[in-house]
Amino acid sequence: MRRCVYLTTVVLLLFGGVSAQEKEPETAADYMKRGVERARKGELEAAIADYDRAILLSPGDARTYNYRGAARGRRGDLGGALADFNLAITLDPNNAGAYYNRGLTRVRKGDEDGALADYNTAISLNPNEVAAYNGRAVIRSRRGDQAGAIADYDKILAVNPNAAEIYTNRGIARNALGDFDGALADYGKAIELRPDYAYAYNNRGNTYGKRGDDDAAIADYSKAISLVPNFAAAYANRGLAELSKGMDAAAEEDFKKALEISGSLKTMIETESNKIRQKRKSTQQP
Repeated sequence: MRRCVYLTTVVLLLFGGVSAQEKEPETAADYMKRGVERARKGELEAAIADYDRAILLSPGDARTYNYRGAARGRRGDLGGALADFNLAITLDPNNAGAYYNRGLTRVRKGDEDGALADYNTAISLNPNEVAAYNGRAVIRSRRGDQAGAIADYDKILAVNPNAAEIYTNRGIARNALGDFDGALADYGKAIELRPDYAYAYNNRGNTYGKRGDDDAAIADYSKAISLVPNFAAAYANRGLAELSKGMDAAAEEDFKKALEISGSLKTMIETESNKIRQKRKSTQQP
């Protein structure tokens, strides 16, 4: 199976709109606001320091734990982030954003069951929490529940019809169901919205490949590579399409490039290449 690329929501939620503080903060609210502004600028250590100070002054404010958890998560401190989101939820059990953030952190820790429960809670608390729909849809799709994933993507697109990433993800789910026309329509819409969207070209190439149109697939993979020169999956996928057409030398070059970028693709390349070679061998037999 050629490699699809999901687009997941990776921005932790609930950075409220604030302006930079011109004077040194005096209250917990001031420190929290400056922390949010610093986090926006990528100054995560300084932001965490401001959140620490805000928590000292006002330890019962769930929002500050949520903000600090987001900053910790962005720094890769998943344990600290999880602890903060737990505290935020304890202090405010109706904080949908904290459930979403905890769900995203659980995904990063490999706990998809816990993440799914958190996304469900976030949606029940706030039916317009579109990031939670996307997180839940990606898990559903990975687990084979394509219909459930598509339903979630539909919810998001009803709110934001210009979300190219969501059209791409829905295209993956439709492709998995064998709805190739629907998948191609979704990838086409994503590309219409974002002509430089390499992932949409890669995934559309996969659907063309499933339909047996390797020329169109190769064209899309090539476009993806032109947009993102280190796109390992696109090199691997183009190599498979080339191999399917008997372009063995070109395929080997693409496989070599893919593995230089990402050695983790080795098993996929070997497995899918063997399938293609076996198919070619069987068709050549009298």
